[in-house]
Amino acid sequence: MLYAMGNYSNPDCVGINEFNEDISKIKYVKRLLKKFKRTEKIRIILLLNHLIILGNVFGQRAASRMLFYKLESDIHPELKTVLLFLEYIDDDSVFDGIRVSELPMNGKLAVLLKSL
Repeated sequence: MLYAMGNYSNPDCVGINEFNEDISKIKYVKRLLKKFKRTEKIRIILLLNHLIILGNVFGQRAASRMLFYKLESDIHPELKTVLLFLEYIDDDSVFDGIRVSELPMNGKLAVLLKSL
């Protein structure tokens, strides 16, 4: 939480409720990626919107680090796929010992993203 607060940059934020609302986007991303892992169905625009908001208010690098930290390793391939698509990370990125280059990509998700 301290890392998130230290990287938070939202000039329109007037209170802790807005910060909590922004941080809750991580839960929504987690939920959407887990659902995709189970059903291969996803609201791709909603997922991208949440990730873009996180990147805007925390910075792309900090948002990516928080996502890899908070999301379970079984959905890291899906997370990698989307973050590479958004150019938030590159294949050489390392987050708390997680080497992005060692993670596989989700091919089905990559196809969906390329079709946008």
